Amino acid sequence: MITPNFMLKQDDKYVYITIKAPMAKLMETQIDFEGNLFHFSSKPYYLRLHLPGNLSAQDGSEKIDWVAEENRFVISVLKENEGEYFEGLDMLTKLLTQPKKEKPMIAQIEILDQESNIEGDDENEEEIDWYIDQSEWTENDQQSILGEKYGFANRYTGIIERLEDEIWDLLDVKKPEKTNNQDRKKQRIEQDIKAFDEEHYWFDMFELSETIENLICFKAHWELASTDTIQFDDDEIFRLKSLPRREYLLSRKEKFHLLLGLVDILFAYAYDVRTTDGEHSCESGWTISKLSSTLSWFEQFSTLPEVLSTCVQRSLTYPLYRNWSLCIKLISDVKKILKNGRTCVIKCLLDIHKIFNESGDLRYILNDLYITDYCIWLQHVKEKTFISLADAFERIQITKDMINLDLELIEEAANQAFIEDRYEKLKVSNDIKDLEIDSSKH
Repeated sequence: MITPNFMLKQDDKYVYITIKAPMAKLMETQIDFEGNLFHFSSKPYYLRLHLPGNLSAQDGSEKIDWVAEENRFVISVLKENEGEYFEGLDMLTKLLTQPKKEKPMIAQIEILDQESNIEGDDENEEEIDWYIDQSEWTENDQQSILGEKYGFANRYTGIIERLEDEIWDLLDVKKPEKTNNQDRKKQRIEQDIKAFDEEHYWFDMFELSETIENLICFKAHWELASTDTIQFDDDEIFRLKSLPRREYLLSRKEKFHLLLGLVDILFAYAYDVRTTDGEHSCESGWTISKLSSTLSWFEQFSTLPEVLSTCVQRSLTYPLYRNWSLCIKLISDVKKILKNGRTCVIKCLLDIHKIFNESGDLRYILNDLYITDYCIWLQHVKEKTFISLADAFERIQITKDMINLDLELIEEAANQAFIEDRYEKLKVSNDIKDLEIDSSKH
């Protein structure tokens, strides 16, 4: 059976389910619902939805319309409780996933760990502090028989080792199965400092000021939309429907690290969008994977200031445009994406997923390790978590002395060199004019 394309809307009284089914057999169509379950069957299609609220059991409470010219059903079903808001009706993968049931944990089960969750299922859960340094994973936490773990919530190990010859240039981290998070972080910092090019930074600061200003002034898609107007398009709906159906029962610490990793990935994505005028390029896959330490080093962050300073450092070291003001704008971009809410965040992740699938160089592996899981899990994260994380940006000011590149000294030397260069050019110009005046007298 085929899962059809579908979308849901609501008002105070009804849930409206639109199902596109061009090959449906109308005479064999069946629609059933009970409680929060909704079933649609019309060969060759089958759809089962787990809604966030109950539907009315009253006879005749549903209305079914077939729009022949568009090959779609529009099904209106009365809510059990008028005025109840069904949250997350655009989180299609979540709606397709059967809710978890209490059962013993099995060794090979895909579910990770069951603790209180960060998105606030427990209304009494304490507020997350994005600034307190969380305890790092220790070797005992991460190590397994196969080696150190990496990927989404440290779910994976052994994959990179098997593909080492094919993906040697895809990642900055080498032999991640033999490198824990502390060592990855240390190696990444050393490599970033070594790779920093002062002359490139100078050049962008003085010679590309107009270009940089244009990049900063560009209106990205997250700036042109508001929370109420952001919706998934048809392609995104199809890809959400096609995602695997998984459950993630994660500890508070795991969710904390995942959300900081999300900031890192969104910063890299925002850089690519802003520097390509939103069109992406053949280099977009490289740009996003390179700037994100999560994706290139499998690094795990402990605080929000740490992840933001790392994002800035790599953005001043590797890509085409390396400018402080641009980096500050990108921090604002990430905050805006988070403020826009869950749908906007997932749209960005789906875009990254598509870029990695199409960019070559085996970057689809990063989808397998991170992006696919993020696209699924984020559908279960409460809206207030994104707002809380965005609000945390307000209390952080990234300064140049937080970046391990001696930027203030470099800029001071660059300014002095620039002044001396201008002085020499002016002096030469005046000398030429004096010679021209002298020659005219003779």
